[in-house]
Order: sequence, then structure tokens, then C-alpha cells
Amino acid sequence: MRGTGSGRARSLAAGVVGLAIAFGTAACGDDSSGPGATGTGTTATGSSSTPGATTPSGTGSSTGLPTTQASGQLSAMPVYWIAESRKSFALYREFRTVPDTGGAVASAVAAVTRMKPLDPDYMTPWRPATSVKVTQRGEALTVDLSKDAFANTNLGSELASRALQQLVYTATAAAQRAGKPASTVTITVDGAAYDAWGVIRVGEPMRRAPMIEVQAHVWVTSPQEGATRPAGTVRFTGYGTSFEANFTWQVRTPSGEVRARGNAMGGTGTGGFGEFTFRASLTPGTYVVEVSTDDPSGGTEGPGPATDTKTFVVR
Repeated sequence: MRGTGSGRARSLAAGVVGLAIAFGTAACGDDSSGPGATGTGTTATGSSSTPGATTPSGTGSSTGLPTTQASGQLSAMPVYWIAESRKSFALYREFRTVPDTGGAVASAVAAVTRMKPLDPDYMTPWRPATSVKVTQRGEALTVDLSKDAFANTNLGSELASRALQQLVYTATAAAQRAGKPASTVTITVDGAAYDAWGVIRVGEPMRRAPMIEVQAHVWVTSPQEGATRPAGTVRFTGYGTSFEANFTWQVRTPSGEVRARGNAMGGTGTGGFGEFTFRASLTPGTYVVEVSTDDPSGGTEGPGPATDTKTFVVR
């Protein structure tokens, strides 16, 4: 969940309560194991008010190809969601266990339309699609959806554009996870071109829009919303881009008592995205971690800082 939510975000989320849950030249990037998506990334260590910050030895995410479980599910699938950030809409990602509906890409895309995000501040404008069919030729994906996926009639062009990128990012990430990278996604409806939500024509190949334009400038990648960690030194990871590569963070109780705070460095500071990590010593309880980008204007200019929060439990 994000640290602050505007009335606009709440009204948009309310508009999609009850759902079973754009165009650029960026490369597909690596969604297979780490928190990054596309672009040049770096890994850095955070400075902390608590001891023990070290350079991470790994991403904390699952690696390798998607694993089909005995229950007919695929684990650690990258699924993108939408939330309001910096007076616009941004993409956020969660790694999820999803029903295997016939391959990694079809399963991840179906999850975008049928599942809900773990983080209650994230949402999806898609309606549950009764049919999701995927074909791939080389690096070109075609995702054919049933018309009911577009049944939400409350979208404007800005949110509709971001929703299409949500699907493109998810589909290409899932293809990479399956070891079959894709660079374009053609969305069709019942096999034909379509006016998505009545505002954007689909039916031609689409690429991922540049990260800086559509992806959240910061999000907490570990722990995910609702996760549990053992008491002691808790390791946090995040991903994003910030002024002078500086992120600020704090860990607080639900009542607002700050237990730890500090700064972390990640990315290049010039629009390059990267991973960062920090640690905090915590006793058992429920906590909220909040990470924000640096805002040199102090909130007086531009859209302000990006912020993401996650609620988790220490036992």
C-alpha cells in the first residue's frame, strides 16, 4: 500500500471494487527473478539508523522458470497493477501464485483480469475475461481477449492507456519468465481489432512504454503486502529512480510510532532505475514500511515525491 492516497485514487479504487481482478521503444528487460523491469539498473546499500546494512547477495525473489504446482497453479508470476502516483497513474508489480490456465502468458494475463492485488492501494480496471488466448511467433505475442474484459465503462483515455501497458508489461514479463522473451504484444478482441473502453484502438503490435513514463518511481519489492518476517534484523528491498539516487524510508507501527528510519541509494539519479536495500531491527508486531523518492523542491514544484508502503508482520 502507498503511504498517502488522494480522493481521486480512492474513487478510482471504489470504481473497481468487486472485480475478480501507450506505446514506446523500451526493451522487455528482466522480470524473471529480480524487482527490476527494464532499463539500466544498479544495486545499492541503504544507510540506516539501525545497524547491519550490507550489500545484498540476491534479489529475494524466485528464480528460474515458472513452476506448476500440484494444485494446478504457477508460482512467482510477475503481475502488474495500477495505482495513482505523482498525480498520474503508475504500474506496480507483485510476484503471485496464479491458476495455470494454459501457459505462463495466458495465466498471467488472466490474473490481471480476474485477481485482486495484495496491496489494497493497487487496483486493476480490467473485468474478468472469460477467454484469454495467447499465441507467440518469435518475439511477437498476440493476446486475444473476450469482450467482457473491457466491460468497465468508467475509464478515461489516461487510465485506459495505462491499463493497456499493464497488460503489455505483464505479458512480456511472463514470456520472459517462461524463457521465451517477447518484444511486442498485439491485443485483439474475439480475434479482431477493437476500441478498448471506447477510447483506444487495439489490434496493432504494442511495445512496453519507457519505464520513466509508466512505471512507479519507487515501490517496495520485499516484503510484499501481508508478508511475515522473523523478529530481529529485517531486510527490505525496493526499486525505483530518484533525484541523486536517494530514497528515504521509515518503519513505523500502525499507530504511527517510528521504529527506524534512514536513506538508501539506488538507480542512477538520472532516470535510471535500480534496486536498493536497507535493514531494520524489529521486535514482534505489525509494521508499515514507507519508502519515498527524494523531492528537492520540498513539494513546492512538480508532482511531488513518489511513495510506496507495505504492511507486514514480525513474529
